[in-house]
Amino acid sequence: MFRKTVLFLTGATLLSSLAWVLPSGALADDSSLPCDSLYSIEAGGHTVWDFFSHPCPPEPAASEPVLPGIGVTLLGIRTFPTLYNPLGVPVSQNEPLLNNQITNGYGGGIEINGWLTPNTGLRFETEFLNFPAQAGGASFQAMPVTLGAEIRLIGSREVFLYAAVDGGIVINGPDTANIFVGTGGSPYLQEGIGVNLFFLQFEVDYATIFQPFGGSLHPNPLFFVPFSVGVHL
Repeated sequence: MFRKTVLFLTGATLLSSLAWVLPSGALADDSSLPCDSLYSIEAGGHTVWDFFSHPCPPEPAASEPVLPGIGVTLLGIRTFPTLYNPLGVPVSQNEPLLNNQITNGYGGGIEINGWLTPNTGLRFETEFLNFPAQAGGASFQAMPVTLGAEIRLIGSREVFLYAAVDGGIVINGPDTANIFVGTGGSPYLQEGIGVNLFFLQFEVDYATIFQPFGGSLHPNPLFFVPFSVGVHL
């Protein structure tokens, strides 16, 4: 009898000790009870409380993806003069249009792009464009220098559709000797849409040179559509 009493008291003491040292949420799977942080800080979730404690939920994964940083893209450009004027830029009926004096052109450039968020980036571009002349005229050259924004519309980090708008200044004029002789400066604006496919970029824009040759020599704007293919370095 005495032996049974001792065993009973010993067992009760052990149970009381376990109740004292176990965490307050040790008995339940109920998510309303407090969790045991010791469970979560061990790799694989294995601690001394493995079968008794209520584990803490896993830490949330980082929500911000790593941004691609600064990129450099080389551009090959084909240009198509147009009389289409969707922005309603004022055009004088008393001055000739440069669009009627030049043909489809070509050029190249460089773009430097940096992402501010996963879907929004800034870009700096400088280009050199040449528009050959129609019969009896002079070719026209332009060097836009722009700063713009690029917005990822849909897709993954490597393959996506985007919209872009760029504005700045352009040095432009007839090819009398070189682009820096007999030329003028003008505001420049372009907006477009493009597709990025891994290391390649395809973009089509609508561009406006507001004052070809400078405002005093040729007030009518030059409208053209540049199509560019870029290779990311």
